[in-house]
Amino acid sequence: MNSFWRAAALAQVLMLAGLTLRAQSVGWLPRLQLDNDAYNFWIDPGSRTDEQYTNGVVFSLETMRAPWWGHRFAPGMPGCVPDAPREGACVATIVSVAQDLYTPNLNRPPFSEPNWEQERPYAAWLRVSATARMAASRELREVEIAAGVTGAPALGQVAQSIAHAVAGAYTHPATGWETQVGFQPGILASYHQSWLVARSELGQGFAFDFSPYAGGTVGNILTEADAGAKARIGWNLSHPWDPRAWRGRPRWEVFAYVGGRYEYVLEDFSLDGTLFGGGRHVTRVPAVGEDEFGGGLRYDRWSVAYRALSRSREYMSGPLQHTFSSMIVSYGWL
Repeated sequence: MNSFWRAAALAQVLMLAGLTLRAQSVGWLPRLQLDNDAYNFWIDPGSRTDEQYTNGVVFSLETMRAPWWGHRFAPGMPGCVPDAPREGACVATIVSVAQDLYTPNLNRPPFSEPNWEQERPYAAWLRVSATARMAASRELREVEIAAGVTGAPALGQVAQSIAHAVAGAYTHPATGWETQVGFQPGILASYHQSWLVARSELGQGFAFDFSPYAGGTVGNILTEADAGAKARIGWNLSHPWDPRAWRGRPRWEVFAYVGGRYEYVLEDFSLDGTLFGGGRHVTRVPAVGEDEFGGGLRYDRWSVAYRALSRSREYMSGPLQHTFSSMIVSYGWL
């Protein structure tokens, strides 16, 4: 009989522990973002460009409980788990691994024409980063530190060779990686702040919001200042950045958005070469405009999104604009 009561007591403790863990929420949000010219789906596959910022991969993991990195910038601030109190601000941490690739027009490879040096240099940037996100109902602050490498250790040639082997029918050979911007350790720090200045319920489950933002980045990879804004409309539209406001939201969500951004660039390794002048470079255009549109769908914890982004001319001998698109998938253990 004593064994029965001990087993019953143990079962009750385990049940209470499970309920406590559920109430506290795990608070993990893994996310995969793929950037590529190939996702410009309104263009015939054989006519899509394969140049400029030609490919990007970002895998990130956000934890709403904000371990050491988040609390460095917000000591004492609670984590952004959905069941946390909604008053005041909360903090989360994002850890990412990413790679960016840049190439010239592959129809004019290095050494093929007298003015080939005016094409954008081959370049790659491989990095890890940590971001602290301090979120409130009307404001978001983000502080990021990234470190990595450029040149051959950034594995640009390897990554592009694999991609072109998979989609060889729609791509040109990338034959100039031996001319890429050389190796240097890279580090950058960035700060951005967003404001939710408008949120309107339109009826029938539809809502609209508008968020301007501003910030900047300093480092030997990129130094710039930027400002922009984004407007969203959607059905069952979630709060743009505060997970505490996601508590009890409907299972389905659909949204679309448009945005614009202005950037003033003082240093860009992919155009200026390494910090001490190593490797190729072109004449950079400091002021760059950007516009984008996109949309997304969420079902329960799964989310998929798409965006198309166009940038104005970035260097004097470059194209008037360049467009690439992104595919984004995330899953929330919230």
